[in-house]
Amino acid sequence: MKWLLLVVATLLAAVLLSGCVSPVVPATTKTTETELSQQPFGFYTERLARQLFAQLDDSPLWLNRPQIAVSSFLPATALSLQDANSEQRDFANQLSESMLAHSRQFGYAVYEYRLSNEVVMAGDYEQALSRQLSDINRKGNANTLLTGTYTRQQDAIIVNARLIHIPSKQVLAAVTDYIPANVLWSTQQVNKRGAMFYRQSPAGDNK
Repeated sequence: MKWLLLVVATLLAAVLLSGCVSPVVPATTKTTETELSQQPFGFYTERLARQLFAQLDDSPLWLNRPQIAVSSFLPATALSLQDANSEQRDFANQLSESMLAHSRQFGYAVYEYRLSNEVVMAGDYEQALSRQLSDINRKGNANTLLTGTYTRQQDAIIVNARLIHIPSKQVLAAVTDYIPANVLWSTQQVNKRGAMFYRQSPAGDNK
């Protein structure tokens, strides 16, 4: 009888002790998701220009500051906008326009080679820039070309910019940076699945 009571007491003690032990909670790992950029387009082009001109300022190749002309950026694989859609052309042209502005803001002499020989007066506007070679005086003092390429990815566009000494074709400075997708397209058109971003066209198609 005493032996039976001892067994029962031992079992009760084990049950009480197990109730006091806190259950083991599996450790959770916090995951940091990449947020959509809140910065405007100019923030990234200025960062690109700053990195590019920092190399030029430190270069012993120039005793005088270069005279810069800026051309459109091109797709890295095609090196042409001939078959590009309007969205790609808009991006390439806006990128070059922004880099032209930053070049001047950083104190460099910048030449506009699209300037017409004369201003065209229309009914409700004036036009001074042209892409027609016959309208442009191709003589200029620019000795350095600011140009580059870009590569489209799911969540960003990788931009490669360079400064080239025109007479020698020597690359004076080069930099690679990125521009997030939602800077180029509205946040309503950019959806995130897992770790990747997808752009949705106005028609609802995912690209």
